[in-house]
Amino acid sequence: MKQPLDDELDEMDLEILRLLQQNGRMTNAALAEAVGLTPTPMLQRIKKLENRGVIRGYRAVIDPLAMGHNLLAYVAVQMTEHKLHTHKGFVDAVLELPEVLECHHISGEEDFLLKVLTKDMLRYENFLLHKLTGIPGIARVKTTFVLSSPKMETAIPIESPIGGKKHE
Repeated sequence: MKQPLDDELDEMDLEILRLLQQNGRMTNAALAEAVGLTPTPMLQRIKKLENRGVIRGYRAVIDPLAMGHNLLAYVAVQMTEHKLHTHKGFVDAVLELPEVLECHHISGEEDFLLKVLTKDMLRYENFLLHKLTGIPGIARVKTTFVLSSPKMETAIPIESPIGGKKHE
């Protein structure tokens, strides 16, 4: 896991990140104007943030319902053992499942928490019986179905550090 970079980001970097999270299609010229830079130094800052892995990519946020995906579930998975080869085998298999939007290795009674999206219950059942439970090392699966989602956010909170660093 990467270490946080908060102490290495100045106020201008943080503002650029805030703006890009609000509108990932914002042009370099518009970003530069919004933070008071010219386009060339803005492009250099963006490239630096990308190269350091702070900005991991640019994507469209698509409404699942518009694509016919009506069933969202969180699936807790308990493994039979806690050995590296079992862990790695599970993760490698899950990475190949398009229905799995997120996979988190967690503490507690379960070992993994998956965010799964399918079109309907029939497709979820197919996913569960023919894909997920076929992965070696799974002891138990517990599914929680989402009834509604009053808040779904992709932007992460970006807070200024106390006494924030000034930009150059």
